[in-house]
Amino acid sequence: EKEAQEKEIAERRTTIEDKSKKIYDLKKKTQELEKFKFVLDYKIKELKREIGPREDEITRMKEQIANMYSEVVHFKRTNDNLSLIVADLHLRQKGMQKEIETQAGKVAENNAYIRAFETDLAAVSYTHLRAHETGRNLVCRLLLEKK
Repeated sequence: EKEAQEKEIAERRTTIEDKSKKIYDLKKKTQELEKFKFVLDYKIKELKREIGPREDEITRMKEQIANMYSEVVHFKRTNDNLSLIVADLHLRQKGMQKEIETQAGKVAENNAYIRAFETDLAAVSYTHLRAHETGRNLVCRLLLEKK
């Protein structure tokens, strides 16, 4: 029985030694993991410091995009209004062109009438007109011719 107890004690010592070695290895691994955690925490803090300005820049760029979009909407409205104005001006131009053509036709008619009148007037003799002059008109005409 003593041998059995010694054997059991030896086994327990072996088990204790194994477990102590395991505990030592785990403590060592824990220390390595703590170092690794420290390094990773530092890197995380560093990345967060870098992210801060970038987030500010992203926010600023989003605001800039929103402003630019507002400008685009404004310019589109302005462009649409100007397109309507241009279309209206084209219609007015066509109307005025027709009016010009109409007036040019009337001018041509009036010029033809004037030429016909001048031709008819030239046919009337100068002497025929003088024959109908009154004495008073004759004196006025002669006085004016002397000057």
